[in-house]
Amino acid sequence: MLYNLPLDWLSENMGIEERRMCSDEYAPSDLAIHAGREAIEFCPDLDPSDIDAVIFCGIERDQPEPATAHTIQNKLNLKAHHVFDIANACFGFIDGIKIATALIETGMIRYALIVTGEVSTRVLRSAVDILKTGVSQQVAKNMLGALSLGDAGGAIILGQSRSTTSGFQAFNQRCDSRYVDLCTYKVNGDGSMEGHMQMAQIVARGFRLNKGMFDETLSILGLDGLDLALNHQTGKRTFQQVLTLKSIDESKLVKTYPKLGNITTATFPVSLSKLYKSGRLKSGDRICGLFAGSGLVTGQFGYVV
Repeated sequence: MLYNLPLDWLSENMGIEERRMCSDEYAPSDLAIHAGREAIEFCPDLDPSDIDAVIFCGIERDQPEPATAHTIQNKLNLKAHHVFDIANACFGFIDGIKIATALIETGMIRYALIVTGEVSTRVLRSAVDILKTGVSQQVAKNMLGALSLGDAGGAIILGQSRSTTSGFQAFNQRCDSRYVDLCTYKVNGDGSMEGHMQMAQIVARGFRLNKGMFDETLSILGLDGLDLALNHQTGKRTFQQVLTLKSIDESKLVKTYPKLGNITTATFPVSLSKLYKSGRLKSGDRICGLFAGSGLVTGQFGYVV
């Protein structure tokens, strides 16, 4: 027992059996470059010179300046003119998709590489170091969410659809910044990290926002049901909550948390990759995304294959 918790608390309470952890020398761009290269290889008919935007959406960057997206573009030998980072906690990748979609729809760009690389276990290791010092029960409780984190990279390429009935159809979003203090961390001048992750409250309030938007999202999309759904997963609770929504059952979801843990911004691209590689996707499939990030922000979208 540690802090009056059983040693199997993470697997029993959150359903997380494994996580992937990079070695210390890995930077966010290392994971993002690998994912970006795989995304380009997945599109053999695309001339990489047609990629006009590279958008990095990870929580952490290689450094404050220059944007990590420039490192990624350089390593991938791309020549995009729109190259930048954005950040919005776990919701960053969805914001990247929205921005790229708007740039494509206005004709400013042809294709965009949206990419992330998360080395979140740096935060996990810092949390473990703090817990080992013997902090109070309440402080420990507010740090347990950090133990769910896993490392991952992900990338997708967006471009103008050849069909008006396929691609991203709509976005619906809510934000409630009253909850800004529920999940936070910062790096101190000596390189140490401090912060907390009040996971139970974040999950509960995030789902409340998502649930309140769901019928509205279906109405915006003109749908009465879905073929598949992708959702942000911090553990089994966020996975199970989505099953309470209309027209969603477990056969329509992609489960990532048991073997990967909470992979933050990489959840969407990793889930989408799993769908493609498993052969589950077919033309015309209607997909709904339900995602959230600390702040608090929640958002949903519709996508037709």
